[in-house]
Amino acid sequence: METIEPNAASFKEAERTGWSEKAPVYDDFAGRITAGAVGPLLDAIGLQPDVAFLDICCGTGALAAEAARRGADVTAIDFAAPMVAEAERRFPGIAFAHGDAEALDFPDGSFDAAACGFGVLHLADPDRALMEAHRVLRSGGRYAFTVWKGPPDHDFFRLVGEAIAAHGATVELPPAPPMFRFADPDEARRAMEAAGFADVTVRELPLVWAIDGPRDVLAYVEKCTMRIAMVLDRQTEDARARIHAAIFDGATAFRRGDGYEVAWPAILAAGRKR
Repeated sequence: METIEPNAASFKEAERTGWSEKAPVYDDFAGRITAGAVGPLLDAIGLQPDVAFLDICCGTGALAAEAARRGADVTAIDFAAPMVAEAERRFPGIAFAHGDAEALDFPDGSFDAAACGFGVLHLADPDRALMEAHRVLRSGGRYAFTVWKGPPDHDFFRLVGEAIAAHGATVELPPAPPMFRFADPDEARRAMEAAGFADVTVRELPLVWAIDGPRDVLAYVEKCTMRIAMVLDRQTEDARARIHAAIFDGATAFRRGDGYEVAWPAILAAGRKR
């Protein structure tokens, strides 16, 4: 099979560029799914009114907004400036700022609680990010993160992975951690404990994406993926067309009665700073 070489951009740079470009349409696709994890994330950290809460990798601000609605004193950061701008537009009055999850610009012990909704899997050094979250928490503070499960349990990643394997060329991407590393509950627990968290719990969230039809799956590939988009960008035009056709055909299996539903399970890990 043909191998296609990567471009010069680092994984972190590619992620930042990609999310910067896709910020305006995030809530039309991924945001409809990630919304289902907002409540469970805040429940996992036992968020109370008047606590200082940090939303790491805040995206367009849904988690921060719910934390503020629950009465927390919210600070939210993201490394993609257009995501921050979109969050500010949607939720004026919340303190959104540009920030790096791997190098948080806050003193030790600044927050009572923190969370990262689906950001860890996009980081070049997720272990550093977990340690940074631990550092900025006060003693007894709680932290939680969510990531996607991988195939075979996750309908979207299974379908897209099979389509690329059957019709695409092997490509080389910028070096990055395994995308589904923390989809393994034991690995999620181990990483949290290595970062210093105690009383770690890991559970599955059985999220579902309700869509109008197979074209929504193709649109998600284009508008709300990073690594998959990088793989497809490096394909020939013919290979990319075959992959798209296989995804569309496979997505017809998601019909449920009068609509379509895609199983989109996630993993939620939570712990406490001693």
